Amino acid sequence: MNQQPEDLTVRRGEVFTLTRPSARRRAYRLQRGDQTVGLLTFPLGRRSVALAEGEGTGSLTLTASLGRVAIRGGPDAAVTIATVERAPAGAAVIRTVQGPTLWWRRAGRWHRWAIEDGDQALLRFVAAHGLLRSSVRITAQQDLPEPTAVLLCLIGGFLTLRSLQTEVDGGAGVGGIVAAGAG
Repeated sequence: MNQQPEDLTVRRGEVFTLTRPSARRRAYRLQRGDQTVGLLTFPLGRRSVALAEGEGTGSLTLTASLGRVAIRGGPDAAVTIATVERAPAGAAVIRTVQGPTLWWRRAGRWHRWAIEDGDQALLRFVAAHGLLRSSVRITAQQDLPEPTAVLLCLIGGFLTLRSLQTEVDGGAGVGGIVAAGAG
């Protein structure tokens, strides 16, 4: 990752992108402008685990289980730094060790989500996916310290990409049922 400690504040309206440069690997680059500030990689054959690294966050492991995601960092990924727990109405609660309780919610139709602090959005996520590639555009809704923004972008990116994969899997399952019935 690039080391440019110029401005460590993410300003309202700034855009991050989480893109997948290769159709062969499920590895995503988190970019702030033309600077890479994070990485998110899903190991081959695994959707419930991702490895991440970000400016100011260090190495992270994101592990999903029924209704919960644990985000661990530090040596051997032993320290829990945040959790995401499913809440009613399709929302989720994000609890970080050193911050306020945040909310992950759908923020519109199609593939739009937001991380909110009470009633105000901190970051908005808009996902696009094609047959082989997907990407996420993340827009800051408030000024945030860069390490916090990068951590939340990686967490939100993980949640967004898992949601997209669930939709793709569901669509493929329905398509297979319809095809089986037509034959």
